Amino acid sequence: MIKKIQNRLITLSNLTKEFFVLILLSVPIFVVMSYFDHTENQLVLATFMIVFSILKVYVFISKTLKKMEILTRNNHKMKHILLFSIVIIFFINISFTLDYLCVSEIYKDSFVGLNLNQPLFLKFFDLLYFSIVTFTTVGYGDIFPFGKTVKILTILEMATAFITIVFIISRYTRYERNEKE
Repeated sequence: MIKKIQNRLITLSNLTKEFFVLILLSVPIFVVMSYFDHTENQLVLATFMIVFSILKVYVFISKTLKKMEILTRNNHKMKHILLFSIVIIFFINISFTLDYLCVSEIYKDSFVGLNLNQPLFLKFFDLLYFSIVTFTTVGYGDIFPFGKTVKILTILEMATAFITIVFIISRYTRYERNEKE
């Protein structure tokens, strides 16, 4: 039983370590950004954030497609596939939260409904909430994007959510079809 749990944890670890590295890349970018003058380098920093986010999305989606294919090809249990999907969705949300946090530092008016005077942890929590609401397409409207840069990132997150969810559903139906045969 313990060996089985260890094998599952190792599998999950192997499947998610690249995504974890991508998330860890975002943190130093946020720290390094604090050393730049945001008022003079806004366009450069915003462009960098958009390009970096597009590259992260490309890696997330391409790696997810490959790893999900491996899971389904190797006949892993559906609960492993779902667990992997949950972890990937969590990483995507954290990734976009960090992007939103960076943009909110570049452009102070990039979000309406976001309290800029709160501690970093609470700001992170509010932006994580915004990311999850965006990913799930709920859209409560209590926090919403205002600037062009953050709108581009929000569109990118919506597209990522759509592609990810469609892919998970297609893998699930493929898995169910294979199980019936």
